[in-house]
Amino acid sequence: MLHNEHFRRADELYEIRHDDKGNAIHVYIKDGEAIIFPTLLDFFSYMMEGEDVERWYLSDEDDLEDIYNSEDYGYYTLKSKFKK
Repeated sequence: MLHNEHFRRADELYEIRHDDKGNAIHVYIKDGEAIIFPTLLDFFSYMMEGEDVERWYLSDEDDLEDIYNSEDYGYYTLKSKFKK
């Protein structure tokens, strides 16, 4: 399941992809780059406090589409498959 919401301005987007079983990724998209976080707390800590948290980056929109089409929902499983 995918939910999205514009964050701050129209060019910033927050999305959460989850399976209703506790597995989720939190995605922040701006200027064609996606930052993927394992938890909502990591997302907020990075965005609001500038903390160095667990995350990885995607700059290819096709890779993000492949993640969303994947049957996997776990952050670390997806990271091992898609992080370049």
